[in-house]
Amino acid sequence: MKCHEKNSHDPSAECVGRTIELNPGSACPAPLICPEPEEPPSHRMKKPPQPALVALAPHPDEAGQVHLLQNITGSAMEHQKLQGDLQAGVDEQQMQLADIRADQYKQSQVPARIPEVQFARAIDPEADNLRNPPCYLPQQGDDLPHKDQLMPMGPIGPWASGKVDWSPMAGMTGTRPVVDRYSITRYSPNEWRTRNHETVQVVNGTLGKADKNRFSSTTEFLRLSALVNKSQTETTDRLRTRAQLIGKWKNTLENAIRAMADEIATMEVERVKLRKSLVVYGVPESIAKECIEKRATRPDTELVRDQVEEELVNELSLIAEIRRLMQKTLEDFEMQQVENRTARQRLEYDWSDKKEAYEIDTLNVGLNNLSRTIMFRPGAVRQPPEQASEKYWEHFSMETLDDCEKCRLKSVALRNTLHSIMMNGARDMRTQADVVEKALTSRINCTQEAVQRFENDLKDVLQSLADVENRIVLMKRRISDFDASMKVAQTRMDNRGYRPNVENCRDLAQQELIDGVHTIQSSVSALLHELAESEQVKADLVSSRARLEREIMLKRRSLFIDRDRCMQLRSHYPSANTLSGNSQM
Repeated sequence: MKCHEKNSHDPSAECVGRTIELNPGSACPAPLICPEPEEPPSHRMKKPPQPALVALAPHPDEAGQVHLLQNITGSAMEHQKLQGDLQAGVDEQQMQLADIRADQYKQSQVPARIPEVQFARAIDPEADNLRNPPCYLPQQGDDLPHKDQLMPMGPIGPWASGKVDWSPMAGMTGTRPVVDRYSITRYSPNEWRTRNHETVQVVNGTLGKADKNRFSSTTEFLRLSALVNKSQTETTDRLRTRAQLIGKWKNTLENAIRAMADEIATMEVERVKLRKSLVVYGVPESIAKECIEKRATRPDTELVRDQVEEELVNELSLIAEIRRLMQKTLEDFEMQQVENRTARQRLEYDWSDKKEAYEIDTLNVGLNNLSRTIMFRPGAVRQPPEQASEKYWEHFSMETLDDCEKCRLKSVALRNTLHSIMMNGARDMRTQADVVEKALTSRINCTQEAVQRFENDLKDVLQSLADVENRIVLMKRRISDFDASMKVAQTRMDNRGYRPNVENCRDLAQQELIDGVHTIQSSVSALLHELAESEQVKADLVSSRARLEREIMLKRRSLFIDRDRCMQLRSHYPSANTLSGNSQM
């Protein structure tokens, strides 16, 4: 606070016969006039801060929303309500504290009326009856120009010789000190009286400060004691509220950790079931491959691409597709398990931090001025730069719960997807297996009918072959029977060739003999042609018999592969319950 000196030095003023005061009044010397002190600034808040709103992201399924409402949203709403009540209490306390400070400030402006202090400050300022100021204080006319100020200070007389000595003090006062052989002069009487006046003013200011310090120290001690006790009570309430809030978050995190642990255990059971299903799916794959390999050994014409072959190939492709999908799902399961364990570890870290913070705040709530564990802790008031705000703390906790809940819901959705994949895969596998078995049964029945037909045809061929052989023997015998007739006819003609002369003529008998020979020859030729036809029929029948026997042999071999090998293998095909991983093999 700056104080200005009142210009009241009037030559007509009476300064005689009065006591000298170190804190002068309206008379000489000039008093110090200070402006009116300003009112202390009010510490009331113009507008109470509104509690921060916490936005909760909606969850996809109803179970997740119920879990979030029970464990997170309720705690957050209670926390908001608690913050609003605390803020209202803080505003009321700040208003009361501002009123107390204003009253204390007004009381501190009242001057102290202590006789001892007034007596110690009172010195008789009246040196004579003319009410002149004391001789050691500035006199009338000191403010007029002096000869020492109009011209430099010189030697006292011609006998005084010396050397001018300059010093920093001389430069400040404007005095030029002179040194001669008798004396040394540095200041004028005006400067001496001015120096005394400044000393009196400094002493009066110091004594005033001492009085104010005594009053303010007493009042400040009382005020600050009440303020410290009130602040300590409020801090204890705040710590208790904070401990309760941290306890609620800790319980919420415990529930989330328990739910995540259950989900991890369920995921592990499903993962083991999936691995078993992959092993089980190797059985139908091996059966289908072995059936294809066995059917590849069918001989010659039986090596056809029938419906059984096509259905077996379709079954293999279906098994490969399902195994590929299940293998990808297994990889997703393993990645999801890593995410679940990471989320659980994050929850456990947050729970551990909140548990430690809860224990610390609970310990702080129990501390008071009589506790034996309190001590000075240097640097405890420092706030590290990495210290988070309460809003970020709440956001971090909510974000941790939301992320872990999303991870858990994602794990549940993956388990549902696996269940549908395994059920659909088992149903498709059993459907395809029934199609293959139906096609294989139809093929076996068709092959059996062909074998039966060929066996019947073979019997007919064998019977016809026996008849043809008997007929060939009979025809050869009949052809040999025509040889005697031919011999008779030829013998007759030869004998008649010995007739003499004109007796050897072409008579009717000769002509009949010739016609008879021609008839026998044509008959033998016809029988020989029939014999050749019979021989050809016999050869064809023998070829047909061989072909039938070969076809019967091939089809019986194919029938053995399809009926005795493939159907036997297909009898070990796993059931739909086993394929879905719900039972042991």
